[in-house]
Amino acid sequence: MNIKCFIQDQILLPRLKKSGVLAVYDPDHLYHELCLDMATEKIRVIDTSESSIESREESLKTLRSLGNSKELEGMLVYVPAKAPLSDEEKQVDPFSIYSACGSVFPDGAGDEYMHLCLKAKPDHSTEIRRIFKENPLPTFAVIDALGGGSGWPNLQVILGVESARDILFALLVPSDRQKDSLKENETWVSEAKELFDTCIGLKLITRGKTWSSIGDELWRFLLYSEFVFDLPESLPDSLSNVPRAPEEAKHLVEDLCDRLRNDRRTQSVYIDRA
Repeated sequence: MNIKCFIQDQILLPRLKKSGVLAVYDPDHLYHELCLDMATEKIRVIDTSESSIESREESLKTLRSLGNSKELEGMLVYVPAKAPLSDEEKQVDPFSIYSACGSVFPDGAGDEYMHLCLKAKPDHSTEIRRIFKENPLPTFAVIDALGGGSGWPNLQVILGVESARDILFALLVPSDRQKDSLKENETWVSEAKELFDTCIGLKLITRGKTWSSIGDELWRFLLYSEFVFDLPESLPDSLSNVPRAPEEAKHLVEDLCDRLRNDRRTQSVYIDRA
């Protein structure tokens, strides 16, 4: 699912169906086309971009129709401005009434553009954070291009898991069945190299093609990265060139380590490796 469809189907439509009225505030004009494309026979979209007076009249007319019509199920009001926060701002904003009687987007930090992209493509969280660090408003096309839609099919089949996070976890502490599957062929090795580089910035040095050699390097990289992230001050110069995960991968590294520590099945392995 591309980011446009994700925002439409997973974020905006559920709110619209729940409340019947949704006000979308968009000062950066990111969601303009996306909102207009949501118009159907049952959903009326009012674009306030061009004429404030006409759009006010149309919004009020639609709101009245919404209460009396069986055919109309919802209305979305698109406002190319920041959402009013204070009572004073809401009094000045002619469209704040629609968020008051319905729902509003964005609503909290979880609706920030980067967080929506992270929800839509959780397997590419490191790349997404890197992209947003360089450009706070990347286009939908840039986000959709992540991963190229290929995934890691051999790893998914061999390990019996789907997400990149679960694949990494399985490669750190594979079950006996997973170890046997990894031994049976080497088709997963090239995918693992791509996965490591994409998700945590690890460029494998070992030329080994066994889980043992690759797993050892993955563990060293992960634990050292966690150590660096936990430091209260900058690294000594003598350690600055030791490979570690970039800042953008911090959330994933910490999540994996927390999971390894808190899962009773893997606690002892984590302690031994650490």
